[in-house]
Amino acid sequence: MALDGLAVHALVSELSASLTGGKVDKIFQPERDKIILNIRTQSKNVKLLMSVNPQGARVNVTENSYENPIVAPNFCMLLRKHLQPSRLVSVSQPGFERITVFTFECQTELLDVVKKNLIVEIMGHFSNIILTDENDIIIDALRQVDYTTSSKRRVLPSLPYELPPKQDKEEFDGRGLSIDFTSDARADKYLTDKYIGFSPLISRELVYFATGQTDTCLDCFTQPQREKLLFALKLLKEELDSNRYSPCIVSDGKPLEFYFRPIKQYGVKSLIKEYPAFSEAIEDFYKEKDEQEHVKRLSGDILKAITNAQSRISKKIEAQRADIAECEKAMRFKDMGDLITANIYLLKQGMDSAILTDYTKDPPSETSVELDKSLSPAKNAQRYYKKYKKAVTALEILNRQIPESENELIYLDSVFEELVRAKSAADVDEIRSELSDSGYMKRSPAKKGTKKPKAYAPKIQSVVSADGFTVYIGKNNLQNDYLTLRMADKRDIWFHTKEYPGSHVVVSANGMHVPDTTLNEAATLAAKNSKAGTGGTVAVDYTEIKNIKKQPGAKPGMVIYTSYKTAYIKL
Repeated sequence: MALDGLAVHALVSELSASLTGGKVDKIFQPERDKIILNIRTQSKNVKLLMSVNPQGARVNVTENSYENPIVAPNFCMLLRKHLQPSRLVSVSQPGFERITVFTFECQTELLDVVKKNLIVEIMGHFSNIILTDENDIIIDALRQVDYTTSSKRRVLPSLPYELPPKQDKEEFDGRGLSIDFTSDARADKYLTDKYIGFSPLISRELVYFATGQTDTCLDCFTQPQREKLLFALKLLKEELDSNRYSPCIVSDGKPLEFYFRPIKQYGVKSLIKEYPAFSEAIEDFYKEKDEQEHVKRLSGDILKAITNAQSRISKKIEAQRADIAECEKAMRFKDMGDLITANIYLLKQGMDSAILTDYTKDPPSETSVELDKSLSPAKNAQRYYKKYKKAVTALEILNRQIPESENELIYLDSVFEELVRAKSAADVDEIRSELSDSGYMKRSPAKKGTKKPKAYAPKIQSVVSADGFTVYIGKNNLQNDYLTLRMADKRDIWFHTKEYPGSHVVVSANGMHVPDTTLNEAATLAAKNSKAGTGGTVAVDYTEIKNIKKQPGAKPGMVIYTSYKTAYIKL
C-alpha cells in the first residue's frame, strides 16, 4: 500500500525526533526517482531516502547501499549547490496531507543564513520532490509540471509553491465526531471519503474493530457497534496526538501491508511483525519490491536482445521451411533429366519444349518438358541433373540448419526464463555475460585500470533436504554448466524438467544412497525453478552426473543425458 496522510503524520513525528538538528553533508541520486541525503546527527550518520517511484513513493531512513551514477543528474547537482552543507531545522506536514516538508538552514555565498524547504509529495504517479526558498518560491523540482501536464497546478522554477488542490473532505480532529448511521453506504468507503488522510486500509481496520467485518454497511451497525466505531476513531486520534505507534508489516507468506499500528483485518492466517521504528517497517516492506524494480530496469536491454534474436531466428526458420518446400518440388528435375535421356533420339537442338512419353508410369503417359533451345538434348538433360543435385545439397543443409535454429530458440527461451527468475543485479550481470559470450549482445568495454576478471566461480544456491543431503540449484545457464560439469561429483544425482527450460538441480550424494524423500524434494525444486513451475503435473528427469554429456559447441546450459528415470511432480 502507499503511505496515507495518517501514516505520513506518524512518519514525520518519528523523523522529526531523530533527525532535527542533523547536518547534511552528502546528497546522491542513485536513480531517476530517488534522492538520498546523508545526515550527521549527534549520535550517528543517517541515510534519508526520498523516493517518488509510483510503485513505492515514500520517505524513510535506510540502511541499504545504492550504486550512484558516475555523473550526478542535474537535480542532484542543484540540491548539492543549495543544501550541502546545511542543517535540518524541522520536519513537518501540512494538515494530514501526504506531504513531508524538510526545512533546512543554509548559508549563501555572502554567509547569510536562509531557510530552504525540500518538499516530498507522496501522491502515486504525481509524486514529486520540490525545492523552494524561504518565501515558498520554487527553485526547481525533480519533475517539472506545466500546463501540458496539468491544467490545475504548475510546478516550475520561479513560481510560488502551492499545495495540491484540496479534496472535499473534513479534517480529522477527533472532536464532535458525527457518523451518518442511516446511510446504506459501506462504512469503510464512507470514512475514506469523509476524512482527510484516511486510506481504505485504515478505514477497513476501524470497521473491522467495530463489527468483525470489513464491508459492513452503516445502516447495519448495531448500537454497540456504533459506539465501538466512535471509540476506535477517538483512540486513533489519541495515538496520533501522543505519538504512540506500533509499526508493523502484515504478511501471508509475502508482505501485504505496512502501517504505524497493528492491522488485524486479515485474520488469524496472517502474520504481524512489529518494528521498533516506522522507517524500518517501510524499508523492510519495500526492500524486495525495490530490488525487483531495479532488476527490471537493468534487464531491459537483455530482454530486447532476446526478443530481437527470437524474432530473427523465427523468421529464418520460416524462410528455411519455405526453401525446403521448393527443394522438394525440385526433386522432379531428376525425372525430367531421365525422360530427356530416354527420348534423346527424338530431340534436336533448337527445340524449346517437347512432349515425351514417360514409360516409368503405369500406364505410360505423356509429359511436357521445357528445353533450352541454345543447348543440345544431352546438355539439357545435364542442366536438369545439375538443378536436381543443387536441390539435394540444399535440402541436406536445410535439414541440418533448421534443428540448429530450433535449438537456438530453445536456448533463448531458457535465457528468458532465467531473466524472469532473476532476483538481483548480480543475477542480471551473469545473464548479460552469458549472452555476450554467446554473441547475442555486445560486451561492455572494460574500464581503464580494471583488473583481469578471475576464473568464473559462481555462488550456487543450496538447501538441505529433510534427510540432510545438500541440494544445489543453478539460477542461470552459466551456473547450470558450472554446477553440472565442474562442481558436481559423477555419483551425484542430477534433475531437470522434461522438455522445459529451467534450473539444473543436483543432490550431493557423497557416495551414499539417496532416499526417495530427498529425490522427491529435489525433483520438486527442479519443477518449481522451471518454465513448467506454474502448476499441474510436471515431468522431471533425473540421473547420475556421469550420464550427463555436453556436445561440442553446445550453448550454455544445454546438455544431453542417458539412462535416466522420470518423476512426476504435482505442484
